[in-house]
Amino acid sequence: MRRLPHLTADSAEADTARLDGAQLWERHGAEVYKFAALVSRGEVEAEDLAQEALLRAIRALPRFQAAKGKIEAWLWRIVVNTARDLGRVARRRAMLMERLELVGRAEPAIPDDVDARLTSRELLAAVRSLPKRQRTLIALRFASDLDYPAIGAILGLSSSAARSATRRSLALLRKRLETSSARSEEP
Repeated sequence: MRRLPHLTADSAEADTARLDGAQLWERHGAEVYKFAALVSRGEVEAEDLAQEALLRAIRALPRFQAAKGKIEAWLWRIVVNTARDLGRVARRRAMLMERLELVGRAEPAIPDDVDARLTSRELLAAVRSLPKRQRTLIALRFASDLDYPAIGAILGLSSSAARSATRRSLALLRKRLETSSARSEEP
């Protein structure tokens, strides 16, 4: 029977000091993925969470101090914080999609049946296709739920200029949605 070496605090600390990113990934990757699979809504999201958490840990590995605790506790703090961060991003993204869908329904320039044909992915793609300033205006108004005076203050505009610029941005978005809708209907 093979005896395992007895690990003292000093030898455990030395073992951790020699740990590199590949070893961290190899030793803990499966456990991190299992955690991610349980807290995520789907397989792709779980893979993204696990990968992001392990990459953050690998980048932070030179700052790990074994004297302050075990590497597992340190790693799990990173994993949980990464899950929280990605959850916040997902919630903000979902809120933006909901608000953009409401804007599309409220504006008569978009045909009534466009919402039934338009997926969230298509709507987001249309917003992303806008120039940066228009994307920013839409994001500040509908994702951040800011009023026009606040948007104006951020962008160095008056409240009325912010309102006008946002309306022009929405008009451009509507036009792009109508154009892409018309193209998808062509035989």
